[in-house]
Amino acid sequence: MPELAEPAAAVEQFDCATCEVPAGSTCRTRGGKVAPKYHTPRFVLVPQLRAELEVKTPADRGPGRAWETGPIVDAAVPEAATPTRVGCARCSTAQQELQSRLDALTEAGCDPVFSEKISTRIKVRPEFVKAMDFARTIKKAVPHQRVILTVHEMKRLGRGAAELLATAEDLRHHDIELELLTGPLANPPRSMASWPCRR
Repeated sequence: MPELAEPAAAVEQFDCATCEVPAGSTCRTRGGKVAPKYHTPRFVLVPQLRAELEVKTPADRGPGRAWETGPIVDAAVPEAATPTRVGCARCSTAQQELQSRLDALTEAGCDPVFSEKISTRIKVRPEFVKAMDFARTIKKAVPHQRVILTVHEMKRLGRGAAELLATAEDLRHHDIELELLTGPLANPPRSMASWPCRR
């Protein structure tokens, strides 16, 4: 993917849904100052920046100074792009091998890929939370964009039926598709609404 010469200019061609500034202006803080970085739902509208964790406001825009509206420009329309695949890999112990799962997710076209070595006994999995948050952010910013959460196998999604059902409902609610690369339920990506479910 080609690197953007002016990431800030590319971001500022869109309105910001978070701070409600118009295209042509920097993001602003609640205190009315130029934000030090652009809000995520705004910079993910630029395909080349979707995998970034943050995009900083350049020094020439005066981050930290009092915010003023920029030149009025017509807001660009987000373009439909290839599906955004968000990869998530996990293994339970430090002794288990993780690299082959990371390689499989990369080969499947996932960008970004979140990974962690964490016990199934730990209730909160920070990297899984980040993956879900990222997928939701993309879907919120670009509703017509296909967003796919890709995992190596079903058991990497949760510890039991209750957790799996909660995750499935979260994905369905946000219209995020699920793709399993291996295991008996391996599948092409599809909406959670189409998954068989026993109630």
